[in-house]
Amino acid sequence: MTFFILTLFQTGYKLRTSTLYHLLVGKRTSSVLLHGFFYKNLAFLGALPNLKEEMFQKELQRLIDHQLILVEEGFGELTTKGEKVLSKETFDLTGLNNLRYGRMRENSWQLVLFAVQVVSNLSFNEKNYLPIENRPYYLQQIKNWLAHSETNLLEKFQQELVIIFQTLAQEEADFLANQFSGFGFQGKTAFQLIPEKWQESPWNLLYRQKVIDLFLARVQDGEILRLLSNLDQQNINQSMLKTKEFFLAGKTIDEILALRHLKQGTINDHFIEWALMDEKFPFEKFEKIDFNTLDENKVVNAYYQDYEVSYLNFRLSQIYYLREKQWN
Repeated sequence: MTFFILTLFQTGYKLRTSTLYHLLVGKRTSSVLLHGFFYKNLAFLGALPNLKEEMFQKELQRLIDHQLILVEEGFGELTTKGEKVLSKETFDLTGLNNLRYGRMRENSWQLVLFAVQVVSNLSFNEKNYLPIENRPYYLQQIKNWLAHSETNLLEKFQQELVIIFQTLAQEEADFLANQFSGFGFQGKTAFQLIPEKWQESPWNLLYRQKVIDLFLARVQDGEILRLLSNLDQQNINQSMLKTKEFFLAGKTIDEILALRHLKQGTINDHFIEWALMDEKFPFEKFEKIDFNTLDENKVVNAYYQDYEVSYLNFRLSQIYYLREKQWN
């Protein structure tokens, strides 16, 4: 855990430690989301929902005692010694996306595992087997999925899985595929399959999250998307989606406020979350600040009060510049 907490400071910025804790346990306010985005920790939003604040503070103190970070007035910063420690070990978590998949990741993957078992046994006309899932929700989802499927479901489902696994690294594909159960074979548990490097906490949890996210990100259409569509919608803030729907239908922000009886801060949160999540966010519909003369550090540390635009436009301008202009 100690080394993981240290990695969160790797950008070199001063980070508000209380906000960092809120990020890890999944608090989804705009200030937490922006903090994660600015300092490149947004992938870890809600990654450790059961992390106790006492444990987090103990890890911070351990880092302070070993002179790996310096904390002053609630802000932590990586030290030169900390940089050297980070340079000796890396854990690649590219693909981890708790903002997009964190809410329903586990449910989605469990449904995929169940569907593989059902389809495998169906392909052999086998009805006498012990299902890996007996909870009513999953049973109902599979029944509905099968009831509305076409005659070539078995073939299409298999083809879609093959295509997805072909795009994954071998280690990641093996980790997922070896969890499958079906006709004549029994899958292993995720934690039996964690590669040796990732077996310590919290890396084992993060590895599992990352690889499932890589799978889910590759589900574009077809039978797997149809299977997961209900859960995938729940991955996204439903109130935000309603605001998005009104805006794309041509309603102004003032009209949305009146129609939905929401506060300005809540609407701001919706647009910020939408912008952070959606690569196709319509930035062109908002007045943007020209940050082209500023470097990344100055944009991150810019003050809203220094610009004559609304708070929402200021934040969207920061997101636009940092993502579209600098980080792509």
